[in-house]
Amino acid sequence: MGTLIPDKRGMKLMSNEPKGIGGWLVLVQIGLFLTIFTLILSVIHFFFTTLGGEVWDILTSPDSNVYDPLWKPTLIFELAGNVVFLLFAAFLVVLMYRKKASFPRWMILFYAANTLFHIVDYVLLTNIPLLAEFGEDPDVQSIGRSMVLLLVWIPYFIRSRRVRNTFIN
Repeated sequence: MGTLIPDKRGMKLMSNEPKGIGGWLVLVQIGLFLTIFTLILSVIHFFFTTLGGEVWDILTSPDSNVYDPLWKPTLIFELAGNVVFLLFAAFLVVLMYRKKASFPRWMILFYAANTLFHIVDYVLLTNIPLLAEFGEDPDVQSIGRSMVLLLVWIPYFIRSRRVRNTFIN
């Protein structure tokens, strides 16, 4: 129901429903900041190790003995995906703090797109025979992690009263 509190014009009914960035939304907030931090590190690492060194030339040159035609599109896909998700996460932080009504829908899209990204990346990497020869398995754990996030947080954003009461602008 609610609680009556004094107001300038008399009494005002305040809702007892959960509201604001609290409860489980704190974990979402922490997750977004960790995502931004890890993606920044990942993009910087990619630039220095893959693009900045000889690795790019070795992997993408047809004259190289480790060449595979999928290296270039896979590496570009990973870099572009990480940059897009970095910007997407920053956009979500802005929406969250402005308590925009569109935030839950964007978060659902973020979790779904992240899972799809990991699946496509896995498929690309498994089609590079050289990785299998060296015993390098593509990261199946990232698909599992993104699926767990998807299965936990999407229902939360759809059903939570706190989400419904917080993101109203």
